[in-house]
Amino acid sequence: MQSRPAACAVLTTLLVTAAQPSPIEAQSRHVMIERFVPHTSTVPANAGERVGIYLREKATASAAARFESGTSPEGRVVLFVHGGSVSSIPDYDLDYKDYSWMGFLAEAGFDTFAMDQSGYGRSPRPMMADPCNMSRDDQVLVTPGPLSGPCDPSYPYGSTTVQSDWDEIDTVVDYIRGLRGVDRVSLVGWSAGGRRTGGYAARHPEKVDKLFLYAPGYSPSGPSKAPAGLPQPGVPMRLQTHETLTQGRWQENVVCENQVDPDIRDVIWRTIMAFDSLGSVWGPPEGVMRVRAGNQSWGWNKEYAAKVTAPTMIVVGEQDNPEARGVLHADLTGTDSKVLVTMDCATHFAVWETSQYKFMHRASLEWFTDGTYRGECNGVYRVGVDGALPSGQ
Repeated sequence: MQSRPAACAVLTTLLVTAAQPSPIEAQSRHVMIERFVPHTSTVPANAGERVGIYLREKATASAAARFESGTSPEGRVVLFVHGGSVSSIPDYDLDYKDYSWMGFLAEAGFDTFAMDQSGYGRSPRPMMADPCNMSRDDQVLVTPGPLSGPCDPSYPYGSTTVQSDWDEIDTVVDYIRGLRGVDRVSLVGWSAGGRRTGGYAARHPEKVDKLFLYAPGYSPSGPSKAPAGLPQPGVPMRLQTHETLTQGRWQENVVCENQVDPDIRDVIWRTIMAFDSLGSVWGPPEGVMRVRAGNQSWGWNKEYAAKVTAPTMIVVGEQDNPEARGVLHADLTGTDSKVLVTMDCATHFAVWETSQYKFMHRASLEWFTDGTYRGECNGVYRVGVDGALPSGQ
């Protein structure tokens, strides 16, 4: 069942599916630049240190030449922000067939960027080089190698905070705005990345063009202000294994035939390991994924959802608690444009699922180009495999 409020009073262009180049052709057409954006850390573990936040840019060669010559891509700049476990490149620029979301938008003329927050990928991982800085259960996974037995953490506190995440996003957004001469940047956030990007948009509406939130985290009754006594006791790091990520968190929720390409899981894990130099050599032969732990969150609740003014599209899989994302959609009372789409045959990892990844690419392209979904700028929808409309719609 879907609602169809009156369309916004804007001229929209319905996007049709165009023939895309093959993955090899697309890669040859793209320019990829990796940078470390200077930032003064507000992570409690290394507060005040000057660090570099990892940022990848991808555009077609022709678009990159225009941007470098001074042509402003206003309205066509997108920053991808990862979730709570996996860093941005395996999420958004996976080198497998045509799964790269960055590559898809780049082919449509967008200047795309993806960042790693502190505690992930190639950005700083404060206190995460010490294998003692994890729970005793996780220490077992890396004994032997590098540990020889249990040990107490050298830093017995949690890692980042949502405020340090927002501060890093702000630094990167300002860097992109200056680099490309644009006023606003559109944001994509997955899971905890939805909390980061949504909370950021609520605090910096003048810098955000549009939001595309994929299975976003949200705490409608959560606190508005930071708790006292930060950093709080704990450990700064936790581990995930290949089995935990690909089977326990993902495969157990898959319900449809041919929902997942059988070869993609190993590609994802290899890419994760390529962005984790220590985790890749710790523990079992396939390595472990180091994930920041103890992130303290606040300020992404009903009060702050109402402060978001950017047009916002939310997509969520049917196997991923769509009701919770419906609460966020309802609480976005400060924007004139908001859309919620529930995708059949999709889990929390739909960006890697054959059933819906192409739909997500296409939907984001229309949203970022026109601020519409199927020509509408408001509504609640449901789609079948690859975005097919249910019978009768």
